[in-house]
This record gives sequence, C-alpha cells and structure tokens, in this order.
Amino acid sequence: MSELPGKVRSGPLNLRQIEVFHAIMITGSLSAAGRLLHVTQPAISRVLASIELRLGYALFERFKGRLHPTKEARKLFQEVESIQAGVSRLNDMAAGMAGHGAGLVSVVSSPSFGEWLIPAATAKFCARNPGVRIRYRPLGMDALLPQVLLGHADIAISTFKPGHPNLITSELAQGEIVCVLPAGHRLARESVIEPAMLAGEMLVGYGRDTPLGETLHDYLDPLGQGFTPAIEVRSSQTACSFVRQGVGIALVDSYGLTDALMQGIVVRRIEPAIALSVHISHSRIEPPPSIAKAFLAQFSQIVKKELPAMTQAIVNRA
Repeated sequence: MSELPGKVRSGPLNLRQIEVFHAIMITGSLSAAGRLLHVTQPAISRVLASIELRLGYALFERFKGRLHPTKEARKLFQEVESIQAGVSRLNDMAAGMAGHGAGLVSVVSSPSFGEWLIPAATAKFCARNPGVRIRYRPLGMDALLPQVLLGHADIAISTFKPGHPNLITSELAQGEIVCVLPAGHRLARESVIEPAMLAGEMLVGYGRDTPLGETLHDYLDPLGQGFTPAIEVRSSQTACSFVRQGVGIALVDSYGLTDALMQGIVVRRIEPAIALSVHISHSRIEPPPSIAKAFLAQFSQIVKKELPAMTQAIVNRA
C-alpha cells in the first residue's frame, strides 16, 4: 500500500466521491471520467485527491501519463460496482413512480425459458401494455434466488423448485426431460431412449452442483450407468449446440425446444420418464407489483396453451 504524506482526513466517502472513483475505474483516465460525468478534468482530479487524502493511501499509480489502479483500488471497485447497480435500480424505481413510464417488470429465469416462452409472452404483454419496460435476465439456479430475495427481480421462473422460507413458489405446468441426438445417430431410429442405451456414448451433461446435473446423476447412477459427462455445460441450450456439432448426446429439459434450436438434432423421450414443473417464485416479504402479476398471467397462458403442442410436435418428428 502506498501511503500518502501529510495530514489524513479520515471519514466515510460521500456518494459524489464514489461516483467519481467508479467513473475513473471504468474509463481508465481522468479526462474520460470527466466526459462521462460532464465535468472538467481538473474537477475530477480534485475529487480524486480528496478521496486519496481521506483514505490515506493512493488508489492509482501514474506511469507514462496513464492511471493504473492499485490493489486497494481494485478491491474497492468490487464493492462500488454493487453500489452503482443499486443506484441504477433506485433511479428505475423513481422514474416509474414519478409517472415517466407505465412501470417496470423485472424477471429472471432458468435459461431454457428465454429460448421462446418468455419472448412470446413478452410480445403479447407489451402489445397490450405499451410503455411498460421489461428487464429480463436468464440465470443459473444458484443466481436466481438472490435476485428475488434481494429485491432485484419481481419474479423468478425456474425448472426446479427453490427451497427458501422467504420465497412463495407455485407450480404452473409440467414439462419433461428428453434425449437429444445428432441426426443420423444410431439411437435416432429408437422411439424411446432407456438409460442402458447410453452405455459407451459420449454424454454432454451438467455438473452435480446444478439441480439438473444432480437429477440426472440420481436417474442414471442406480442403473449402473453413472453420469460423468464427457463435456460439462451449464444449460440445455448449450448442450444442444454441442449435440448439433455431433460431439455427443444429451438429456435436456423440454422448455427450450424450438424448430430453430432442433435443426440437425433428433429428440426422443426417455423411459422411465422424468417429469419437470414450471416453478414461479416471488418474495414472501414483498409480493410482486400488479404489473408483474399481469405479465405472469400472460406467461402462464402461453405455457398452458402452446408448450404442450410445441413439445409434442418436436418429439414426434422423425
């Protein structure tokens, strides 16, 4: 740590100092930070000097006219990023309450739902609710829960039921696990795939730290097949991409099956079957706003009316 000479004025940083530090870190220079914040470079320099004086150590090293963040600066930046994200969410909320828009719906989901179900629901919802903004993030199961629990998302849509006392979760509809194979694979002529048929095949799968990976391990292991994937991925969509290239076969959830995704791929049901449910979760402490409930109603309609037909058509394709 490079300590600064002279008197140090200890105390917390104010929001303006945090904003300036963040701007310098993301732009890499005082002049660029000034342009970002619409102030002069000398003004940025003065604020940076006040920050370093208050902290008692340097945040940047000057070398050949460029700023290089110190180890301390990089650590601080990790925390400042979350503060800036919070300020952004606050501004979104304030704008909505001030009537600058009809509202904001924040949705997170397992990646499969982002393939077509959520986009289809969004298209119909936005047509009926002009002016409403949608913020959507496809995330792994381990990242879904914090988004809702911390108030960053109104609702979470997942393939597996999250277990947390501060969440209220309901089941919407059922899906299933299916087997996807490259077109022309020897198993493509089978109408149903059984675990024993997978012996010796290159499997594209998921880590046991994921709900889907754990489910498939439990499904195959008692039958002596085990489930150590040759290629480990994090989503069914990624697994399908590998299968399309002919590098293996995979067991995936049915929620993201589309004509486009299945090009060059054959889909078969498995026996014994593994049923899945669409799970909708929201905070027990802070229920979703009415506009988010309206979006959920539209999503539910799409799932109930269109998902079974889409799955059936793709699975039955030769």
